[in-house]
Amino acid sequence: MNSVLACVMLVLGLFVPIFAHAYTGVTIVMSLETPANLEFVDQLKIELAKNKLVNLRVNVITLPDTEKLVVAENSELVIALGVKALEAASKLRRSTPVLGAFTPLPAFNSIMAKNKRELGNFSAIILDQPFSRQMSLIKHVLPEAQKIGILLGTTSSQYIDYVREEGEKRGLNILEEKVSQEADLIPQLKKLLDSADGILAIPDPTIYSRETAQPILLTSYRYQKPIFGYSQSYVRAGALAAVYSTSKQLAKQAAEIAIRSRIAPSDLPPPQMPKYFSIMLNYQVARSLNIPLMDEDEILKKMLESDAPEAM
Repeated sequence: MNSVLACVMLVLGLFVPIFAHAYTGVTIVMSLETPANLEFVDQLKIELAKNKLVNLRVNVITLPDTEKLVVAENSELVIALGVKALEAASKLRRSTPVLGAFTPLPAFNSIMAKNKRELGNFSAIILDQPFSRQMSLIKHVLPEAQKIGILLGTTSSQYIDYVREEGEKRGLNILEEKVSQEADLIPQLKKLLDSADGILAIPDPTIYSRETAQPILLTSYRYQKPIFGYSQSYVRAGALAAVYSTSKQLAKQAAEIAIRSRIAPSDLPPPQMPKYFSIMLNYQVARSLNIPLMDEDEILKKMLESDAPEAM
């Protein structure tokens, strides 16, 4: 549209905004073709196809060496799946809109600062679930609970004020113990289990890993206290419950962002928590701990009624 035509349309009341570099496609970047990543890709295509007014082509790049990432920078929204992919995408021209997924908040903040990216054309659907949602799950599963313990490492320590705030809103007193080295883990956990009604696991590489999962769960089981995890795998391993978002749910949210922001690539929303979520309960653990549980669908329904998505 040239300037003369635009002026004519404005006089006639037919003017529509002109957006520079509106993107016409989505490039999904991943470092590995994991089942979760592939499910995300498939669902994103399905969600985009539902909107008949939008035709965004989807391109997928799997890079063993994410340092060599090249995209059509003036016409693509880049969706980076995982920390390594987001790190690679962050090095593209700053005018290229980048949306991360499957990335914890600390990792996102670190990548943004390291590569001098700015909000507006650099954002993410954060992997972490809102603490309000986690506290809601705890209160629906343990309505009589008054004290919830958390172990804090280097990464998770930054969240303590938010955890306390959300706990207080639901009548929960948050007890904390810091873990600075691996030898402190079980002793500090035992201190919490002496007083707390349950433990909320907050992702932290210092504390929660494949190697520490079994001793943490076994210790809590001996104390007859439940662990509230942050993933399906943790519940399968022995945690009582967890709130999480599936690849399909994250893809649906990403598609909504892609469609809303396509005509204004430098206007991505701020980093936001997962909008859609599921819960998982371990009924065998509940029976072992003599904890009566409502039906999973019933608890989820009650949580959905009070849940609201959050931006960071």
